Amino acid sequence: MTKIEKRPSLENFIEIEDIGLEILHPGGLEITKELAELCHIGIDTKVLDVASGTGESAFYLVRNFGCRVIGIDISDYMIKRSWRKAIEKGVIIEFKKGDAHNLPFTDNTFDAVISECTTCLLNKERAIGEMVRVAKTGGYVGIHDICWNEGTPAHLKDSLAELEGERPETLAGWKNIFEKAGLKDVIILDKSYLITGWRNDIMKKIGIIKQIRIFVRIIKKWGLRGFNTIMESEKIFQSQYTGYGVIVGRKT
Repeated sequence: MTKIEKRPSLENFIEIEDIGLEILHPGGLEITKELAELCHIGIDTKVLDVASGTGESAFYLVRNFGCRVIGIDISDYMIKRSWRKAIEKGVIIEFKKGDAHNLPFTDNTFDAVISECTTCLLNKERAIGEMVRVAKTGGYVGIHDICWNEGTPAHLKDSLAELEGERPETLAGWKNIFEKAGLKDVIILDKSYLITGWRNDIMKKIGIIKQIRIFVRIIKKWGLRGFNTIMESEKIFQSQYTGYGVIVGRKT
């Protein structure tokens, strides 16, 4: 079978290349902590982390909240990295390959279902519907993700969808999707201030030498056109129209 080469995008590059950072979402583990508290995660809480990536948030939750976590991700690469880290850290966490649009769990399984900075890449309604389905009655569903500020031009939304496959909502739009999925007491928190300096913080952590190496890897993989495509995405993420938010609801 012929291997399908992923098109140039920031998201695809992060998925297939180890750039030396375990957490790339705005806010780092501080926003993971806040999400966990809003979802009432505690000792022995059964948690599903949808699109768990490298597993860093799952490890953090187990260590700091005493909960039980299952991580699920569509990427073989991310699952392998997560299992390797679990063995190295001696932490008992199960990581499974699976599709957020068709979660491989029965109804009413988890006390909390979370997803970090990923839902805008998915069929949002279907993915959140699945998260609600596998949450227990009285349990919580929570995400933090990119959001558009009110008044964002349509061409900018279309550009991000074309470049990265991401289709964020405004905060009000995210709340509406949660409520339509049957969640109650939906909380939305505007965390757009996290976007400011986000890229600079990442660049500082990576360092100049690794930045140069990343540039070379992008050029080798996708050429100058691919690099320019990724830079277009960066401009959108750093624009005045791009915000960030936390959205949490309770299944009744």
